[in-house]
Amino acid sequence: MRKQTCASCLDTADDGVIIILNNIMNSTDNTTPLSTGSSRHYVVKAAPRVTASGNPISLSDDDEQPILMEAKLREIITSVNHLIISNQELDTALLDDHDDDLLDALKENEDLIHRKVFEATSLAAKLNKHGVHISLADKITQYDGSLVLKKMEEEKKKDQTEKNGGNGIYL
Repeated sequence: MRKQTCASCLDTADDGVIIILNNIMNSTDNTTPLSTGSSRHYVVKAAPRVTASGNPISLSDDDEQPILMEAKLREIITSVNHLIISNQELDTALLDDHDDDLLDALKENEDLIHRKVFEATSLAAKLNKHGVHISLADKITQYDGSLVLKKMEEEKKKDQTEKNGGNGIYL
């Protein structure tokens, strides 16, 4: 199990987090009281994760469990599609009026989309090795990039060309 800690806690514990409960007596099956001074501390133990057949799920074995990999892939696909919709809306807003905060969000989303598509492609390849064939072409919305960012890149290249004195580079 991972060792977890709570920002407002005084101590850490394996298999859970110590929670400070002042003058509250709330004990359930998965809490264990600790005796430390005047306040009451409880260790909340995480319930073991098991499959439908009752086999334990290890967090380190995600690469060997196609069901978890497929769920992760579905989560990534949903995230990418929402990011694409968000970027399309940001593009529309930025075409009407320039806003630096929106532009920053657009750039961050653009980078995140590329990283998540790569991650989805990698996961799909791993699933393919397990015999689960998934095509991403019909699941991820077609996105050619931000129009605003493309315009900015073209203007930047144009400015560089003019700055260098026209066509070519002179040494």
